[in-house]
Amino acid sequence: MKNTEDWEPGERVQLLVYGPSKSGKTFGALTFPRPCVMDFDRGIATANNPDFIKLYGKRKVLYEQFYDTKRVKGGVVMNHNAFDDACRFFDEMMSDDKRDMFDTWVVDSGTTLSDAALNKAIVLLGSGTFKGISSKTHEEAKKHGLVVPKIQDYGSERSLVEQFVDMLLGADKHLVFICHEKVITNSDGVVTAVTPLLTGKGVEAVCLRFDEVYNLQVKGNAATRTRRLLTDSDGIRVAGSRYGIPSDIDWSWDSINAAFNKEK
Repeated sequence: MKNTEDWEPGERVQLLVYGPSKSGKTFGALTFPRPCVMDFDRGIATANNPDFIKLYGKRKVLYEQFYDTKRVKGGVVMNHNAFDDACRFFDEMMSDDKRDMFDTWVVDSGTTLSDAALNKAIVLLGSGTFKGISSKTHEEAKKHGLVVPKIQDYGSERSLVEQFVDMLLGADKHLVFICHEKVITNSDGVVTAVTPLLTGKGVEAVCLRFDEVYNLQVKGNAATRTRRLLTDSDGIRVAGSRYGIPSDIDWSWDSINAAFNKEK
């Protein structure tokens, strides 16, 4: 039997952060201790951004880039190497001879990871590998050049993403899982919700796996720009902190680590 009076936050900071494109999600993630980046968005160049170097110096960042490369006319994916390559990279970097080379996993981004997972689902479900669970999406796409995923494709994609997140959470490393932002409006154009850009029920399924879900908000102009985190839902944006990290803190390791230590 456990007693909540004896509970303390874990030593590892594992969070999901989401926000608009080019808002600085990668910028803040690279301030975490010794990051190792799974780069699906080709955003690793942020480490060489003059503004980043001015604030944090020339940091050593381990990374690997992943994207599906073998396509036919019309952009239809013929294999699913990006997702599989990312899984192999995880296994490689968590091996005994490499796991001490870094402290933080960064997934940039989970949104594009889900695209890679969908590619894998479409190819596999169209291959006849799984009896009773099939999809003609890939066959139709190769004929017409148009990918129209089916329900079973999306369900398999979500399962792959959830398994991937579980793998990362169990790695005993800091984790920054970056997502792009989805803005939902009603018929009148009024914003009703802002969520991580993931597929369907994957928004809830993935967010539930994290104690910390933050929305990144950029304030000020180019000269006075700040990147602040919303850590508690405002009724529109999905956010939450089980550790009680306050909103409007700076999107940086120093700020977040200080808040975690204060909560301890």
